[in-house]
Amino acid sequence: MLSPSNLINDTFDVLVAGAGVTGICAALAAARQGARTVLLEPRPFIGGNAATGLCIHTYKTRYGKQVVYGLAQEIVDRLVEQGGAVGHVPLPSGYVHSVTPVDADLFRMETTAMLAEAGVTILYNTALVDADAQGGHVRRVLVCSKSKLGYIQARSFVDATGDADLAVMAGAPARTGWPGSGAMQPVSMMMRAVSVDTRRACEALSEFEAAWATKRGVDGPFPVYFHGTFTRWNQELRDLGVYDHDNHQFWTNTVWPDQLNINGSRLANIDGNDPLALSRATVELTAQLQKLAAFMRARVPGFEHASFMPNAFVGVRETRNVQGLYELNEEDIRVGARFDDAIGQGCFPVDIHHPDGKSQEHIDVGGDGAYDIPYRCLVPQKTENVWVAGRCISVSQYAHGATRNMAPCMTTGEAAGIAAALCAKTGTAAAGLPMATLQPALREAGVFLETQAATA
Repeated sequence: MLSPSNLINDTFDVLVAGAGVTGICAALAAARQGARTVLLEPRPFIGGNAATGLCIHTYKTRYGKQVVYGLAQEIVDRLVEQGGAVGHVPLPSGYVHSVTPVDADLFRMETTAMLAEAGVTILYNTALVDADAQGGHVRRVLVCSKSKLGYIQARSFVDATGDADLAVMAGAPARTGWPGSGAMQPVSMMMRAVSVDTRRACEALSEFEAAWATKRGVDGPFPVYFHGTFTRWNQELRDLGVYDHDNHQFWTNTVWPDQLNINGSRLANIDGNDPLALSRATVELTAQLQKLAAFMRARVPGFEHASFMPNAFVGVRETRNVQGLYELNEEDIRVGARFDDAIGQGCFPVDIHHPDGKSQEHIDVGGDGAYDIPYRCLVPQKTENVWVAGRCISVSQYAHGATRNMAPCMTTGEAAGIAAALCAKTGTAAAGLPMATLQPALREAGVFLETQAATA
């Protein structure tokens, strides 16, 4: 029996739980404010969904105005220099103005370097077990590593777990799944294909005009994003046991002329909070993608010599959302709402994969194509020194379809990290942080442009 003691005999200013894109931005932002910061990650690598090959959606409104900046843009700029990104590429026919593909491994490597430069302590293979909280004030968290069960103390805590794990442990109320039913959007697993002729693959598969880009060292433009359905192969894919429904949609992206990241799997009725369900999903989705890979190699031009690698973990779209001081809702997205306590903006449309796993819908953001994200959505009820960021912020089931994507997650992560650092320095409770303190810090960090800050 392990007897817990302090894992690290020190108190950090800011502890961030979860090292996906949200937690990376939170930890970087806190450390750049001068806070001693520790970042916990249960996996042996950082990056979350960006390390699976997903695009970072999206930086520009449907009218072409960029509204996402700060660390989200800095990371892309650094990746462009490393050959791991091609910038924001217009998508001539699609549900967004532009797409931002990144290389999964270079994203992981570059953000690891950035965290090291900022002085962040990263604890890999370290799972959150519980929070030591009294009256909503968290003093320390209990974590488990390979051979140690121990406590880590901090002054401020940022929950970037995606599932609101830390906030719920601290006593915050949360909604799980869709109101009433508790149903959750289906889970998926990305797959990388190498030795692909992407130009021929695009010609064979794309049902809409693709996004093309150029890159240093590559001869001519190549497709970096295209999507469509497998409609023409409905019966064949059913017979092979790949899908149990017709007209399955897929999306592909890349920053290389001979590789593709394929988002073409889906599994319904999985509770992303349940490790047994996620383990089952890993087995079933891996098998689904192996069948899809064999089909594509045999039947789809451009993949004749390809090798396919299903991702190592399942991508989860929805589990919990905390109940915060404000809940961003459907009407806010439909009108492109503005708030006095804005900490940044989002512009990705509502993207809901229905829990049956067979359909989805996209609904555009209203107004000028962007909506403000209020600081109050980052502050859970019944807590004092906890912030949430990323997928689990305080939003309705409808609004979650917009805010769950990586660009807004990075924005809320950076804001939560800055807020946590400022409050750790002054001893201020999360709910008491003045916007006259936070918003200038966000502006200085580059999250706001002056024109955006004027509306905040």
